[in-house]
Amino acid sequence: MIRRLMLAIAIVGFALAAGCKHKCGHHCNSCRDARPLPPPGSNPYLLPPAGLPTTPAPGPASSIPPVGPSDLRNYPPPGQSGPEGLYPDPIPGTGSSRRASSGVLGEPVKPQTGLRGSDSPPTGLSGYVRVKEGLATGRKPTLDGFDALKQAGFRTVIYLHPAGTDWSVAKEVATKRGLAFVAIETTPEKLAAAIDRFNATIADTARQPIYVFDDDGVRAGAMWYLHFRTADSLNDDVARVRARPLGLSEDGDEARAFAVATQRYLEMR
Repeated sequence: MIRRLMLAIAIVGFALAAGCKHKCGHHCNSCRDARPLPPPGSNPYLLPPAGLPTTPAPGPASSIPPVGPSDLRNYPPPGQSGPEGLYPDPIPGTGSSRRASSGVLGEPVKPQTGLRGSDSPPTGLSGYVRVKEGLATGRKPTLDGFDALKQAGFRTVIYLHPAGTDWSVAKEVATKRGLAFVAIETTPEKLAAAIDRFNATIADTARQPIYVFDDDGVRAGAMWYLHFRTADSLNDDVARVRARPLGLSEDGDEARAFAVATQRYLEMR
């Protein structure tokens, strides 16, 4: 018994003296000391040794796209705004353009109220239409209509009247407001003389702006149609399209009489 105990103690002492071995063939302490360290950067949880700089070295650009414009050449410098946007011109009478929203030192700009650039019928001018630069047409003005023409800068009014019309009152009202008054008798029988005088009067730039009017639109429509055919050399289709908003019609006895006289006049030219 004592021999066995002594033998066991001898075996344990020998093992402690020699050290335990593993499959790697080295002692335990040697295994820990000789084990290679992982390469730097392979373990995200390893902290860098003390004393080493932590600033990243220059390398390839990041794959994350930058925020904001990459090319600053098309952007204004800090503190400066970009070019002002372009906006359409205002519709007459609406003042909808941004350009007209403010004036010098931020003061509001008053909308233009003239008639020469507007197609909307002003007060006292029924059927008012701007035909071309310096020329407009419509029905016979009221007193307010004559005032509006004067305020808008018109110089001349032309009255296309039927035979036997007393136009003395209309002339007096116009002349008191500084408007030149021209009366042209316009009938199917005297159509040739009427269109010659009409074309000569509206072609005189010294008389412009000119407002042409009649009582119901029939005579004005016929005269404008002939003006487009003779003075502007437009064909029949185009002249009719342009003259219809100005009063050209074939409804009624008077309108049909002017249509026949107009056709004969054009055939004889």
